[in-house]
Amino acid sequence: MRYLKVLLLVLSVFLALVFFFQNQNALSQNLELSLNLFFIPAKSSIPLPFYFVILTAFFLGAILALSFLVWDKVHLSAKLMKSKWRIGNLEREVEKMRKQLGEASSRATYFHKAGENAANRPEDITAPDPDKG
Repeated sequence: MRYLKVLLLVLSVFLALVFFFQNQNALSQNLELSLNLFFIPAKSSIPLPFYFVILTAFFLGAILALSFLVWDKVHLSAKLMKSKWRIGNLEREVEKMRKQLGEASSRATYFHKAGENAANRPEDITAPDPDKG
């Protein structure tokens, strides 16, 4: 998959270079950008070559896409850290419950065995009388 991405990137750069070389005359023409809003006076830029406008738009798009990817990575990393923290808390709670359950079951086993021993003993235990010898 990584090789396929690199191949697509190299192919797109190659096609962009071919586009610029084949259209050099058309892209060298000057272009003047203007902004005319109703509430401010009209503004216009200096005459710029058309290829400069295209390259600037491409780099601004690349920077914007990169910033979105970085934002998504930061957001997912924060979500991952929060989930790991929650998992750690839940695991500590499970261990605490297991200890409580183990103590309760060991007490119940002890009292159950003590109850069985008491039930197996005869009620009337008489000790031999030492005087009757």
